[in-house]
Amino acid sequence: MSLPVTLVGYMGSGKTTVGRLLARRLGRGFVDLDREVERSAGMTIPEIFERFGEGCFRDLEHATLLKVLSRGHDTVVACGGGVILRAENRQALSRTQTVFLREDLDVLYRRTRRPGRPLRAATKEEFARRYADREPLYERVADLTVEVDGRTTEEVAEEVVRWLHA
Repeated sequence: MSLPVTLVGYMGSGKTTVGRLLARRLGRGFVDLDREVERSAGMTIPEIFERFGEGCFRDLEHATLLKVLSRGHDTVVACGGGVILRAENRQALSRTQTVFLREDLDVLYRRTRRPGRPLRAATKEEFARRYADREPLYERVADLTVEVDGRTTEEVAEEVVRWLHA
């Protein structure tokens, strides 16, 4: 029996895009953890942040992660960028095949400038500081780190498939 595959990385690293393709190639179900949180809360993530704050969102994210991982093993899960902030989530991820999608900071910053991204940061310095705080946690939970920079979604997914079948 195979373990769930979880994708972690900073916002804008391509977790959802790669995750969908990876799930198709592996014949597995796909779950976008952020969309699952929104579905269960009945509101968007920006609305959760605005009405209840980040702490409430992180509680919902944790509960949703545990629920999604309990469904079964034939799943690819694209996690939110901050899922690794909680020790309990890092522990849950240790029971999966976790892939860190590492992307160039400038690329990430450009990809995340649209409204509706909570914690996207007002300045590039703040954005970079948050990434620097999270990067060691991504590395800690990762069974595989994939350098995304300049590669197609297909190339990234294929590297993960090769690793899973090795």
